[in-house]
Amino acid sequence: MRATSLGAIIALALVCAACSGDGGSAQTLADTTTKAVYANDYDSVVGNADDAIKASITRAEIGTLSDKMHALGAYKGLTLVASDPVKNEFTYRADFDTGAMNVVVRVDADGKLAAYRVFPSS
Repeated sequence: MRATSLGAIIALALVCAACSGDGGSAQTLADTTTKAVYANDYDSVVGNADDAIKASITRAEIGTLSDKMHALGAYKGLTLVASDPVKNEFTYRADFDTGAMNVVVRVDADGKLAAYRVFPSS
């Protein structure tokens, strides 16, 4: 019985470590990118993106999104709302002084952004 309990604890620890590693790095990437968008820092935004989407990100889009974020006040951080481990996709609520937006990121195998989408929070 003791071996079973210890085995279960080790298995649970490995599962938790795997979850926090993927989700944690995705959240760090999402937060860093959201801060870069908020700051209208194009170079930092594309620095987080994989080559497949890097060319599709424009300075104008970053500026427009930055303006929308600033209209909600100071950026306060992210909270995980949902995740899809199969797609390595994570949805966060980005909180601001006077509102929120949903941020969806997909992370590629190299740890770069394969997708970054922002939607109004309902």
